[in-house]
Amino acid sequence: MAQITRTTKEGEVFSGKPKRVSWERLWAFSGGPFRLEGWPTKNIHTDLPFAQKSGLPYVAASATQYHGYAVELLIDVFGTAWLSHGWMDVKFINLVNANDTLVAKASVLARQEQGGATKFTLDISCENQKGEKALVGQATGVIGQFRTPGPEGYQKRVAELKADPAIQKAVDRPGMSSLEYMVTPELNQQYLYAGEDYNRCYVEETEFGPPVTHPGLILNWSNVTRSPSYVRGGVGREGSLHTQDECFWYNPARLGKKLIVTWPGSVGTYERRGRFYYINEALVVDEDGREIVRRLSRGALVSTPEKPYQKTK
Repeated sequence: MAQITRTTKEGEVFSGKPKRVSWERLWAFSGGPFRLEGWPTKNIHTDLPFAQKSGLPYVAASATQYHGYAVELLIDVFGTAWLSHGWMDVKFINLVNANDTLVAKASVLARQEQGGATKFTLDISCENQKGEKALVGQATGVIGQFRTPGPEGYQKRVAELKADPAIQKAVDRPGMSSLEYMVTPELNQQYLYAGEDYNRCYVEETEFGPPVTHPGLILNWSNVTRSPSYVRGGVGREGSLHTQDECFWYNPARLGKKLIVTWPGSVGTYERRGRFYYINEALVVDEDGREIVRRLSRGALVSTPEKPYQKTK
């Protein structure tokens, strides 16, 4: 695939490889580690009866699975360096069923010269075999010499959300316990298979350094449902459907490093068309304290077999 350059014009379109979301890749992505007893874990992403009992028409692939397809395209376009400065804000607007085929696309909306670098803003989407979009949004990337961004952009965004009168202050809830896990080659390779993404930066040392942890793994393992204290169907923790994600990437995560995921809390809640939504924060750092990614994830409450959804009055 052709990479973006400082001379790339507005309107140019980049397309990723078609991805068939087979049952095997669904299970690999959302069924838990291969060594898990009883693998794959039954949930709305892996088991049709479970999904139907939760009120869904069919299994729904994890949004982080095809979110990973979009990240893969941006890494193809900007190089692995995108994981040191990339930003993406995407909405998940349609369910993805088993055996759907998705293609990620990016079109250049704008370009801005910033000293020795060029910043690009792109329109991002993932489209299925019927021409229906499952993911839409925007992303930015930089080509050239630039200063690696700090957390200021993320902090500014959180402040904007908290100042939005449509977003209510989050109700206090029990804190989510942090998660620590080691990124082994085996776990990383499981996600390479799940995402059908075999970029050599994930398996060998490149000019960017040691092998990198696949971003789809990082996204999936930083969902709030990964917290050891998360209880499906518990009070304040009903099943949820991922609807939007804004990510600020700071550093590639290196293979063989321990990653620590924390969920500082909820930015706020809001109601739309009779449904309750939340905005959660997530932070991923490695064992050396390097920040990997900060996320603002939105979700809508849905029913589960344990706790049927009740529409807000």
